[in-house]
Amino acid sequence: MDSKSNVVADQILALAAEHGITAHLDRIDNIANTFSRLSGGDVELDEVEVLLVHLARKEVISQEEMFSLLKGYLDESKS
Repeated sequence: MDSKSNVVADQILALAAEHGITAHLDRIDNIANTFSRLSGGDVELDEVEVLLVHLARKEVISQEEMFSLLKGYLDESKS
């Protein structure tokens, strides 16, 4: 991804850094991954997606903001 197409990703990374949020998987993430795997799902979130989940979980951003940022990030990733 080149620098002009990752504006949303940079915004998410900066917001996470500002609030001390990391993409380190915690116990809740591991439980969710286990449930997903056991139910036949095989979804792996990248670093930016994990940061979005953690930002919402810590209530730095709302669920609506998380989904809006995720949409922008995924749109950006496709181009």
